Amino acid sequence: MNTDTNTRDVEARARELFDDSVEHIDGATRSRLSRARHAALAELSRPGFRPGSWLPAGALAAAVTLAVALWIGPGPAVRTPPAFAPAPAEDFELLAAGEDLDMLGEEAEFYAWAATAGNGAS
Repeated sequence: MNTDTNTRDVEARARELFDDSVEHIDGATRSRLSRARHAALAELSRPGFRPGSWLPAGALAAAVTLAVALWIGPGPAVRTPPAFAPAPAEDFELLAAGEDLDMLGEEAEFYAWAATAGNGAS
């Protein structure tokens, strides 16, 4: 059997069962459903609070809030210190003097130890 044919058969059977249940509904239930339907229709025609009626006011409030926020602007900028401070002028003078800065020759063992101590070795 084809899937489309099977689906149509199921739909037709479901429709028959629904129609049959609607035709054989008792009077009390039918009356209760009718009263509920009339009450819902009366509620729609009654003036009062509707969520859609507040939409323009909400949009206006949001626009005013955005305009004020843009007009005032962000607060004062917070200055953070730079990650690396600029080198003092004395350092440049020391380098420009051309003195021999070869300190490795004087205490080579100390610098070797310092290099390994920085990595967690003892």
